[in-house]
Amino acid sequence: MPEKPQEDQFADAAKRHFRDADYLRDDSRLPSADHLYGFAAECAVKSLLLRFTEVTMGSPKPEAPHPEDPNRTIEFGHINELVRDVKVLARGRTGAALHAALDGDLRAFKAWAVHYRYSDGGYAQADVVDKRRDAAEHILFLHQQALLLGRLP
Repeated sequence: MPEKPQEDQFADAAKRHFRDADYLRDDSRLPSADHLYGFAAECAVKSLLLRFTEVTMGSPKPEAPHPEDPNRTIEFGHINELVRDVKVLARGRTGAALHAALDGDLRAFKAWAVHYRYSDGGYAQADVVDKRRDAAEHILFLHQQALLLGRLP
């Protein structure tokens, strides 16, 4: 069986992380839910980047040509880094449309950090987790809509 394209793997992971996050949130396990909402959003954004911009998969992170130096690339990491990095791709029609569609939702993850997985979870307040859940849900909705339309909304 041929391996799925990376953008499809990211899309599948986004849905899986989101479902798992909802399960944990419903069980009042907010720190783990928050973490997975971040990963769900990250995976959906990376899928969109691969589908609708010049981003390619490097090892181990997606990368895009540097706008000022074509011999360099920019690597894209976790969702909190994508808040800043998606702006780099906001050139041309698809980059600008992607940035405009995601900008408000991405801001919900600005203070999210992958290293929180090692913390005691005290940072995960219900209102913050709910805000990130809403943002992740909207990013996944935009992703699904883009797949159906074959373009960004």
